[in-house]
Amino acid sequence: MAAAYRATPPCLSCPAPTARGTVASIPPFRLRNSFPHGHRGPGIRTPSSFSSVSVARRRDAPETITASAWDVTVLQNGLPVLVEFWASWCGPCKMVDRLLDEIARDYAGRIKIYKLDADDYPQIAAVEGIDRVPTVLLFKNGEKLKSLTGTMPKSLYVEAIEQLLSH
Repeated sequence: MAAAYRATPPCLSCPAPTARGTVASIPPFRLRNSFPHGHRGPGIRTPSSFSSVSVARRRDAPETITASAWDVTVLQNGLPVLVEFWASWCGPCKMVDRLLDEIARDYAGRIKIYKLDADDYPQIAAVEGIDRVPTVLLFKNGEKLKSLTGTMPKSLYVEAIEQLLSH
């Protein structure tokens, strides 16, 4: 049994013995400051200078909403609404998010696109019957008309939006 636990380590940086001997320890990489003492160099920003930085938010990008804003932003919105239920740990959610960024640019002014973190607001996810992420819901006049679960090609999202706009 003990021989089974003496397997070759999965990577070369592991300090365990391998079939060819032990792995040499590598000294940690240290970044050397090439600027004279007291100078930070060109383009280096200090934390105190971050306060003057303003981040411009695109108006056509999907907005993040909360449970308290659900009724007003989704159910009482005059435009058709697409809501993505996502989670920070979900890899496919990041792929859907990129697709929805493109779709938001294409349909700016015709549809509102929102994102809701299902882990932060499980009560909304439960009410809407969300049990997996990513899930995209499409609403018109406060009524849920379509649900898409999983990572789909952009054409399926576009087709669902076109059906929603023509409904």
